[in-house]
Amino acid sequence: MEPDAGPDAEPLLFSARCAVCGLSGPAGPDAGATSRWMLAHLRSRPGHVSFREIITRPYRAVPHECR
Repeated sequence: MEPDAGPDAEPLLFSARCAVCGLSGPAGPDAGATSRWMLAHLRSRPGHVSFREIITRPYRAVPHECR
C-alpha cells in the first residue's frame, strides 16, 4: 500500500471537527481553509477550544507488494 499520487488520484482532503460539540467544517484540498474554519468556530463559540484535524489521503494497492 502507498499513497496514490497518480494523475487520476482523488485529492488530499482536509477538515476539522470540534471536539466539544462535534460540528465539522467542510472538507477540501486547502488546509488553510480548515484552520480558518476552526478560528471562526472558536470566535463564535469561545469555550470550544479542542479540535480534531481530519485528513483523507487516497491510497492504492501495489500488486507486487500484495503477495
